Amino acid sequence: MENILFQNNCFTWYNLENPDEKKVSEYLNQFSLNPFTVQDALEAGHLPKFEHFEDFDFILIRFYGKENRSYANIMREFSHKIGIFVGNNFVITIAQRPIPFLDEIKDEVDAEKNKENLIPKQLFYKIFKRTLNTYLQPAINISQEIDLYENALFTRQNSKLDLKKLYKLKRESATCSKVLVLTRDVLNEYKSYVKSVSSFKDLQDHNAKVLHLHNQNNDDLHNLFNLTLSMSDMRANEIMKILTIFSAFFLPLTFIAGIYGMNFNFMPELHYKWGYFVVLGVMLVIVIVIYSWFKRKKFL
Repeated sequence: MENILFQNNCFTWYNLENPDEKKVSEYLNQFSLNPFTVQDALEAGHLPKFEHFEDFDFILIRFYGKENRSYANIMREFSHKIGIFVGNNFVITIAQRPIPFLDEIKDEVDAEKNKENLIPKQLFYKIFKRTLNTYLQPAINISQEIDLYENALFTRQNSKLDLKKLYKLKRESATCSKVLVLTRDVLNEYKSYVKSVSSFKDLQDHNAKVLHLHNQNNDDLHNLFNLTLSMSDMRANEIMKILTIFSAFFLPLTFIAGIYGMNFNFMPELHYKWGYFVVLGVMLVIVIVIYSWFKRKKFL
């Protein structure tokens, strides 16, 4: 679907949402776009990239968008691409799905007093920064999930511990970090063609900020995984310790009971009058000795 979102004396902003081949061909002829860059813009799983041409720049970036289904390409599970063509008198954005923040940018641009003097690069900066912003709230949400998980882990609320959910958070945060690293590379390549240093520096700083948040979440999730496994091992060791203590008490008692449970006719103590009480006494002494030894070794 074609839609002109903004137009002034300097340029026109075209937005193509899930365009068909016919519509793409029209734009190829009208703006002399490189066919290979158009193919990249239409490929759903393409990674961020930048290409400079004589008449325009092509930038492909990805905004955060979580889906409830798995893809072979993990990038598509948590992000969606925007292809942006920036020329002297046009800006073309291409996406296969509605971009949630484009209408907000349109309203923002329409409300500006100097909108007639707006140039394509300024619009591009707005789109790029809003794209980076989509990764900010997910980073905060993941951080809050980590805090809740850590609290559940240390308060032993086992019903709230979900390793599968923790793995999904790690997968999401790692994917966002990879996208942001690739976006940083795009900015570094684009640097040579920038005139407004302050605007470009703002994009770099914003990308670094969001990337730092996701990297921090990655580190926290990695540590949390290790801590969870360590806590599980500790709980298993505690259980084994308790079972070992019970075994230490009952093994000699079971041995004695087994000996005197063999009903041979010629067992020496079998007909001894006080044999039963003597054996119980011996068992009690063994229990006291084992208990005293465990206490001295601080096993109990």
